Amino acid sequence: MIAATLTALFVVVAFATLLALVDLWIRGRFAFDIVKQERALAKAGFVPTVDAEELRLRPAPRTAPAATRPFARRVPSRVRAAA
Repeated sequence: MIAATLTALFVVVAFATLLALVDLWIRGRFAFDIVKQERALAKAGFVPTVDAEELRLRPAPRTAPAATRPFARRVPSRVRAAA
């Protein structure tokens, strides 16, 4: 009974491994085809661009709050009259 269970487990694991390898081979082949196409375009002089949804904006640099800066606490020497 133990031998049959271990054999069945081995067969299931081997089948899952085979499916994973086939899936990775298909994905890898597709990615390789894209790389070959992009390389051919680059050799032809075309510049690759990035899709808009893939662009990431850099976050603004973190700075101290304005109230802690010395120049933010200074009182203006005179107030300009509204013209």
